[in-house]
Amino acid sequence: MSVAELQRTIRGLTAEERRVLAVVAARMVRSRKPARRHKLTAAMQAMDSGKKFTWNEVKTIRAERRKASDG
Repeated sequence: MSVAELQRTIRGLTAEERRVLAVVAARMVRSRKPARRHKLTAAMQAMDSGKKFTWNEVKTIRAERRKASDG
């Protein structure tokens, strides 16, 4: 698919579909950054060494981060 075809396809999306596409694209870019990979590796090593969270702890942490980002 050419860039022009991709641009036409994106222009044909609804505002909500473009927003979702932007979120997915941003996640893809973030996931490829070396700092993100290093952080993920460190987290996996911590979990392998026994540092784990309960489901309620995860929900609480996610809610706090969501609230902070909505700020």
